[in-house]
Amino acid sequence: MSDKNLVIAVIACFAVAIAFFLVIVWEINKSIKFDRKVRTEQAQQKQITIDDNRDFSIYETLVGDDGREMVLVPEGVFSRGSLEGDFDEKPPQEVYLDAFYVDKYEVSVEAYNKFRKAANYVEPSVPFFEGEHELLKHPNVAQVGVSWYDAVNYCTWAGKRLLTEAEWEKAARGTHGLVYPWGNEMLPRRANIHGTADDYQYLAPIGSFPMGRSVYGVYDMAGNVSEWVEDWYDQFYYQEAPMMNPTGAENKKNRVFRGGSWDSTKVDVRASKRYAATPGRKDSVVGFRCGKSVEK
Repeated sequence: MSDKNLVIAVIACFAVAIAFFLVIVWEINKSIKFDRKVRTEQAQQKQITIDDNRDFSIYETLVGDDGREMVLVPEGVFSRGSLEGDFDEKPPQEVYLDAFYVDKYEVSVEAYNKFRKAANYVEPSVPFFEGEHELLKHPNVAQVGVSWYDAVNYCTWAGKRLLTEAEWEKAARGTHGLVYPWGNEMLPRRANIHGTADDYQYLAPIGSFPMGRSVYGVYDMAGNVSEWVEDWYDQFYYQEAPMMNPTGAENKKNRVFRGGSWDSTKVDVRASKRYAATPGRKDSVVGFRCGKSVEK
């Protein structure tokens, strides 16, 4: 009888062990399914951040003489300057501009090297850069280490010109005076600025932030590299500037560059922010893009 009870006890223990094992398997499976659900939701949330559903096809494009795409910015009025910005951004005003084309991307190392080879032009130079200098030679990053004169020479070779300061600002913020190219708030994954929160400590490959495009579909108008424009700099210019196609002050000491860079804070990549430097300046935060007038 005792043997029979022992067998029953063994069988019962075995059954309990199997039941316990099945419960563990069920809990593990449940945990795996929950983890997959969380990952899926996170991926969907990330996708919402990355995807850009804006339609830029309404804006005409053309290919410049340097083989690079340009976007048409229509004629009309836009809001320039800012009441909340620095002194030289005031007063804000409504400005009319004729239609013009703007490079969709900043001029890259690859594009600039084609120019240098064709024109037997001098190499760019960066006096100081705390990162690896080889990064500055990557074909798909924006060309830095170029002066205002270098930028003018490239654009002239390409059958283009530098944008005026007013044209640059309209291409960056549209007609309604947006604070940033994408809207009025600094949002993640919109621009390459100071720090590594955007995944880049220094320059990012051109076009890495599609959600940061301006209303015309122009890339990197905030951060990555600042961009030379045509105008001389005058801190009081907005107080006396004409409302029709302003071209900047005359015969000053410094030229204007716009847009902030990979080393700028979120405040300094606002579309209305103005910078100035001697036209011979060359460093690791300033590059350029070109513009082109519309033939009438």
